[in-house]
Amino acid sequence: MITIIDYEIGNTLSVKNAIDKLGYKSEITNKKSTINKSSHIILPGVGSFEKGMFNLKKYKLIETLNEEILIKKKKFLGICLGFQLMCKTSEEFGVNKGLGWLDLRVTKIKSNKLRLPHVGWNIVKIKNQDSIFFNKIDNEKMFYFNHSYAIKNSESSTFSDVMTCNYGEDFIAALKYNNLFGIQPHPEKSQKQGLQVIKNFIEY
Repeated sequence: MITIIDYEIGNTLSVKNAIDKLGYKSEITNKKSTINKSSHIILPGVGSFEKGMFNLKKYKLIETLNEEILIKKKKFLGICLGFQLMCKTSEEFGVNKGLGWLDLRVTKIKSNKLRLPHVGWNIVKIKNQDSIFFNKIDNEKMFYFNHSYAIKNSESSTFSDVMTCNYGEDFIAALKYNNLFGIQPHPEKSQKQGLQVIKNFIEY
């Protein structure tokens, strides 16, 4: 079963609609009993890092997610803010601690006079074309972004399965590390290639 985490800050319905379109069943929930039964867990998110962590604590989801992802090794996909929350810290509105699953830092994009937030379609580059996460996705395709903070590409050296993007500077657009999948753009809004990313995660 595919579980989409409801913590009142994600575009959960859009993600569910994308999964429905692929022909899979999913459930939007924040109930531990339902999460425990899942094989795949998705954490979407729109908004601030601080609010995201606050709501995960509010619904007592951190302990549950740590158990399911770190101990039971279930497949996990973080989308946009959900990807950032997987990291160690974010500098958005001061330094805030994340889930800490990835030893990465989220910083404000140095856009070099380009408008923030970074909203719209942009080209991505795939570091490892053989990665299961990027299966059947051609290099330099367009994905849909909406964010002002990101993980610098300079922090990606320890990861082999990486997709990058440039908006003033290079940043990590997606990565896979063991059972952890993260993507900064919105695959549910990125048409064919975005649906393929979600399908690759589900079928992994």
